[in-house]
Amino acid sequence: MISSVSLTRAISPLRLGACFLATLVGCGTQQSADLFQVTRTGTIAGANLKLLVNDSGTVVCNGAKPQILPGPLLLDARALAEDLAADAGKPVAGDPPLNSVYRFHVKSGAGTLDWIDGSLGLPNSYLRLSQFTRTVAKTVCGLAR
Repeated sequence: MISSVSLTRAISPLRLGACFLATLVGCGTQQSADLFQVTRTGTIAGANLKLLVNDSGTVVCNGAKPQILPGPLLLDARALAEDLAADAGKPVAGDPPLNSVYRFHVKSGAGTLDWIDGSLGLPNSYLRLSQFTRTVAKTVCGLAR
């Protein structure tokens, strides 16, 4: 017959193992960082958009539930985040053109960026982000623009 003392000693390693396993499982729940958030506004129907791009491979479109960002677009987003950080301090020359459609506001680890499409002297990363935003809006978010 097993005494209550030996039963307690037999259970203790099981409890210890369960606690260890729970600790391991908890270690994998760290959130990935957001790469950037793009807010696009404009003068045409469907122009307004908010994208939150996460390094885990998800994107939130206009506050909806996260969607999977396909691998090639995730790689583009990571490269854009680096390039935007490098271009963050560059001035945008001149006044925006009269026929501009979109305004972009971007928040990232490098700071905040603002520009209007068609402005002269936009860094290449801004132009690429404009295209990335349109591509994700149409292919991942299912929007018209």
